Amino acid sequence: MEGGTTAGTGRDGTTPAVDRPDPVLTLTVPADPGQLAPTRERLRGWLHAHGVDEWDVETVLIATGEACANAIEHGYRFASGGITILRAELRDDRLEIEVRDHGGWRDDAGDDGIDRGRGRLIMARVMDEAAITGTPEGTTVRMIKRLTSVGCTTADPAGREDQL
Repeated sequence: MEGGTTAGTGRDGTTPAVDRPDPVLTLTVPADPGQLAPTRERLRGWLHAHGVDEWDVETVLIATGEACANAIEHGYRFASGGITILRAELRDDRLEIEVRDHGGWRDDAGDDGIDRGRGRLIMARVMDEAAITGTPEGTTVRMIKRLTSVGCTTADPAGREDQL
């Protein structure tokens, strides 16, 4: 499916009610830059279905798009066959985003002198929390955005990560 696939059941294993969107969105994103726009649109639609304010939608799309692009470029080095998992969960007025790849981790920026490398800064500035965990098995980016308004809400268990 273009832009990934969506998990189709709620937390209790049942199909979510039509009038209340699932509080969790899970997308599989192929390591293809051409899949970034459709993935952003899927996330945008899910956020709109929850009544998330447009300003928050745009900032979340910026940070999430950056995390997905980094997974494709740095994690998989554009190699075909790589899959990135995007998971978004709405918990009351708090949106948690996780972008996970199983590609290679590099400690260096690897920019070869090109004026780049602002992705971490962008994610940290537009989200309330942003953390990156890199291992030889892959990279996980976790971000949190406290939303200004939201139509549907769910419970909020605590959880923290190291800051970027």
